[in-house]
Amino acid sequence: MSLPGSLRTVAAVAVYWTAIALGGSVLLPDPTSPLVAVPTLGGGAVVAHAAHTDRLVELGYAVGTMWIAVLALSIGTGVVDVFALPRREIAPLADYPGIAAIGTVGLLGVLVVAYAAFSRRSDERDAAESE
Repeated sequence: MSLPGSLRTVAAVAVYWTAIALGGSVLLPDPTSPLVAVPTLGGGAVVAHAAHTDRLVELGYAVGTMWIAVLALSIGTGVVDVFALPRREIAPLADYPGIAAIGTVGLLGVLVVAYAAFSRRSDERDAAESE
């Protein structure tokens, strides 16, 4: 059973926006923090642009790239905390408000840069195929 194109687009938009909002806010200690607006609204703008310009595939790659950044940040923090700190205690990054804010904005930045790069690459590939 296949879904109509518009229903597929709505489902993709909902999944991508949720993935961006969750991944972008992973460093926030308080889910009611005003910084939740950064990944929610910023991610919404990127998703809206992707849906409007029919670039949902490129957005999918960008969301995957953002989640790789979340994973790398998590692993890197754990390695630094275990091997570099004398107490050998893992302190969550979310305990530091400045780091949480920079990380939240940085993860949105990763998403935007990856989306732009994948979109440019797709445009170049399309231009090369049309020649």
